[in-house]
Amino acid sequence: MKKLILLTLSSLLVSACTAIPVKTLYKLATTDPLTLDPVVMRVAARMPDWIEPRPDGAKLEITTQLDGKTDTKETFILQSIPLALAQTALAKETKAGFQLYTYRINPNDIPRLLALRETVKARKAAGIKEHGTMGISVAACRKGELREGAIPISNYLSLNPEEGYLPVLVDYDLRKPVKGQNLAEQLPAC
Repeated sequence: MKKLILLTLSSLLVSACTAIPVKTLYKLATTDPLTLDPVVMRVAARMPDWIEPRPDGAKLEITTQLDGKTDTKETFILQSIPLALAQTALAKETKAGFQLYTYRINPNDIPRLLALRETVKARKAAGIKEHGTMGISVAACRKGELREGAIPISNYLSLNPEEGYLPVLVDYDLRKPVKGQNLAEQLPAC
């Protein structure tokens, strides 16, 4: 799997690589995804208080492709965890009128994720070229009508507890055009 992983977090699965802070891009580019401990990885999302995550809307998707073959995609539903478990690490990210949500990889999915990682390692050791991406998304819904103005969302990733949360998207406006998608459909009523 490529050492450089594409990691896109967004409430609506938008591609926003240009909004990822340079420091975070560097950290992701210098991290070998085959060495990450999925048990300690965490995801956080900050969104206006009139928006909330959909049930089972937080997902980790890993796509792999062997040269000349079709993509293989594995989806893991992320499990919500109490914000109190990350309150200290995310304290500076609190903002009036916004809510923070935190997630982890569901413990029931850890064996499947580790098996996928071992398969990728075995292919790499056998000299088989493979490319991959990892995407994390938090699908949301709105409480009431779609409001006017900017809809800033922020997403964070923690690769390990010692380093805390990395900002992936900071105040990304969901109103920015999403190719061929209607915001009202992407952000339905709860």
